[in-house]
Amino acid sequence: MTTSLRLVFAWVLSVPFAAVADESPKPPPAVELGAPFTHQAVLQRDMKLPVWGWAKPGVKVEVSFAGQKKQATAGKDGKWMLELDPLEASSEPRDMVITESTGDSRTLQQVLVGEVWMASGQSNMQWVASKCDVGRVLMAQIAERVAAGEEKEPLIRETKVTDYFACLHPIEHATGEWRPADGDSSAIAYAFAYELHRELGVPVGILNCSFSQTAIQAWTPRDGFAGADDEYTHAIRRKVMETDPTSAEHRKAWDAFYHSIEDTLAENAKRVAKGEEAEGISIKTPGNMAGNRDATWLFNARLNPMIPYAIRGAIWNQGYANMSEGLVYYHNLHSMIRGWRGSWERPELPVYFHQFYCPGQKGEWDNSPSIDGPAEMRLGTWMARDIPNTGMASQIDITGAIHYSNKTLPGQRLALHALRNQYGKDVAADGPMFESYKVEGNKVIVTLANADDGLVVGETATNSKDGLAIPTVIPDGAKQVKLFYVADENRVWHPAEIEIDGNKVIVTSAAVNSPKGVSYGTGGVGPQPNLYNRAMLPTTPFIQFEGKQVTSDMWPDEKLKIAGETIDPSTVGKSYEYRKMPLLSTQFRDNAVLQAGVPVTIWGSAVHDWGYEAEGEAVVQFSFAGVEKTIPVTKGMKEWKVVMPAMEASAEPKTLKVTFTIDGELAHERVCENVVFGDVFYVAAPPLAAKLDAPKSGSGLVRMMTRKAKRFTFDRPSRFSVCVSTTPENRFACVWENADGFAAALGQKVASKTGKPVGVIFMQTGMEGGKGKEAENPIELKSWMNPEDLKMAPSLMEDYKDLAAVRPGNEYYDANARRYIDAWKSYWNEYVPEMIATKMVPDGVPWGTYPMLASEVTSEASEAYNALVHSFTPGAFKGIIFLSSEKMVEADEGANYGSELSALGNSFKKRFGGGDPHFFYTIPSAELAAKITGPESIEGMSHGVVVGAWDDAVALEKLIDAVVADVSP
Repeated sequence: MTTSLRLVFAWVLSVPFAAVADESPKPPPAVELGAPFTHQAVLQRDMKLPVWGWAKPGVKVEVSFAGQKKQATAGKDGKWMLELDPLEASSEPRDMVITESTGDSRTLQQVLVGEVWMASGQSNMQWVASKCDVGRVLMAQIAERVAAGEEKEPLIRETKVTDYFACLHPIEHATGEWRPADGDSSAIAYAFAYELHRELGVPVGILNCSFSQTAIQAWTPRDGFAGADDEYTHAIRRKVMETDPTSAEHRKAWDAFYHSIEDTLAENAKRVAKGEEAEGISIKTPGNMAGNRDATWLFNARLNPMIPYAIRGAIWNQGYANMSEGLVYYHNLHSMIRGWRGSWERPELPVYFHQFYCPGQKGEWDNSPSIDGPAEMRLGTWMARDIPNTGMASQIDITGAIHYSNKTLPGQRLALHALRNQYGKDVAADGPMFESYKVEGNKVIVTLANADDGLVVGETATNSKDGLAIPTVIPDGAKQVKLFYVADENRVWHPAEIEIDGNKVIVTSAAVNSPKGVSYGTGGVGPQPNLYNRAMLPTTPFIQFEGKQVTSDMWPDEKLKIAGETIDPSTVGKSYEYRKMPLLSTQFRDNAVLQAGVPVTIWGSAVHDWGYEAEGEAVVQFSFAGVEKTIPVTKGMKEWKVVMPAMEASAEPKTLKVTFTIDGELAHERVCENVVFGDVFYVAAPPLAAKLDAPKSGSGLVRMMTRKAKRFTFDRPSRFSVCVSTTPENRFACVWENADGFAAALGQKVASKTGKPVGVIFMQTGMEGGKGKEAENPIELKSWMNPEDLKMAPSLMEDYKDLAAVRPGNEYYDANARRYIDAWKSYWNEYVPEMIATKMVPDGVPWGTYPMLASEVTSEASEAYNALVHSFTPGAFKGIIFLSSEKMVEADEGANYGSELSALGNSFKKRFGGGDPHFFYTIPSAELAAKITGPESIEGMSHGVVVGAWDDAVALEKLIDAVVADVSP
């Protein structure tokens, strides 16, 4: 793995280059126009039409279209803008001619006039028609009707910005492209546009301003966060102001940031002088700088260049990136819509949005009531209908993975709002929504709005796989609806049955005589039987208790109590918050083998898995093999350690228990059963071509721990886990199990001699090349070394310097940190002011750039150490085994192998515990590496075996025999 990072304005890669339409350099057009003005544009009918562009200051520009000629003069900044008078809809392709007084001109061909809407959101709005039912079914049906002469080819076109994706401040100079809608167009926007075209008979244009993995805040203009009266939005506004170099907020925040870095460097000098570990500087910057998808970034680059193009309104589909935030989606919708309307200077701009769909669940649907993040995000969306000139289209009966395939129905439901409100069509647009409820005896009678013609039961499963997910009515289907629950006086929710009476639902449960609350569909609906009005629009989920809307803030319990279910204590409170805490490092799990005869260090994390310290009195309680310890967690303490006294080898199982409490409340607990003491070996190995004849250990006396994670290299030290996740039960976590392969061959021979338990930690780099292929990953010897120890080998000094620049406590890091400060100052004093002044991206980079703390790090040194060794140090071992590979001698034919292996052996001995663990290694023969050198300065015990071939099983057997000879019975 190669880490290649730039210091100044480093690229934050969020999209591959291939996502940009065309990156080959092009000459600038004779006349520069705003992004929406290209061939095949669709103009909004019956509305004044702004047209804009840039020329030399003072140049006069004339725009000629549809019999109109309008003039403007370029200002000091070169920008000009004019307005065409309102036009009638026209399907006739016409030319728009833009002429400058300099003689330059530009002609836009095939321009139509009709209805124009902006479509925004994340990946489900971006998702193209060809990859879902819009392309496979809707477009196919349309094509059949066109071929049969039943309708004409729809005049639907789409445009989007093609050269920029995100930037910190709004830009105007960008490139757009109009093209006829097809399989590569937004699926939801196409379904929406087709409904308008079918009903209105005019061309429809879509401004596609969407992109995957983006939160709603990213599409909100800066001014959208202004004017709010809630603290949540105020906090976002403050962050945005901190990246405005003209503001007082910016100066205060960034001065403090620079000083914090200098203070850390000064403290590091003191720590290093005391022999303590240095701290990294904080790179948590002020402002909306949490990557280039933070607040405003996508609006600035992807949407702002389209403004103020004349549009009828906007549609919005998003939610996956925000579903954990819950109810604050209400504030975010207010901010975004307020910002859009301010940017267009249209305070009544219509905006229609989707309520979050229902991601698929495995097996049967869990219909239990919920006040989790997605449920409350849906509630916040429903509440945001209080914004004037908006509407919500439910897609609660649509399911799928992150990208659901049924996008026709959601697009059609958005179109219903536009058809009713903008075009005066007599259509229903809203599904049934909670209005009120009353309790009569054991009955809860719920009244639903938007259901005056009565309610029906329907489902989308029948048509969702091969069709358009059009809801199908289930006659007399009330008994099939499993989405209602009622609450008793103890706040326990019970499954309920229903009867339908017009626009009312009568809800009862045999288990509840005096119901206090009622819930419908808050846990998700999907394709199962659910309630619709006669327009086949689904009922919006709701949950009420004692006449009030239930939210997580007002509910006294952290989780809702469901009849017949016991709340797992690990899913609530501190236990849930700290569930991923790496309280014990990798080696310490069930069935562990620990080294006998020497003191053994046991350690783990003393902070949350996200790295923040506990608020309150935090304590680690340790209990193992008669040793009891209480360890107060003090400020700045990253990990805890207990050194066990030397224990005799024994197969008698012991239990290791460690708990982490905050103010007496259990936050995390780890219990490791069947821990034994014996001889433990650490093996660092490449993929082995040689296969050793050893049956899998079945007695449990010989155990091994292997890498189950996909990664085997990493660019930063992984302290407590080989795999990425630190959740104890995750499927990629290392576990102790019966040994096989090399570990079994080694362990069984040792155990047969000593009669003691044997543990082998077998950390092997992986295979590359995809499924079924076993090409050796090119891991060099230096990849296994601690970065601080690279300087022990003269040939690795440049690697040491390279990595030292990003590791605190040395002169290279300090210089890099100060370059980092200078880069930020240059960014705020030069780069950003140029962007603000010119409304252009100064360096033309598609995704926004900003300084990062990095050097020109290209070294692959230490990457295997970071992933496969660091979390085992300072583990105690009887021996350390290092197996060589061809890559380790490839570059220099082995000339530096001896000195580098000496450095590696000494590094391992220093980092691991167990006194002086014996270091065993293989060394290639002169036939494999002509200039091979052997290690001459490994401290303490070491033993090498020459390999005559890279698949030399005999040499591996000799190495194992050497290990066995070293152990005592």
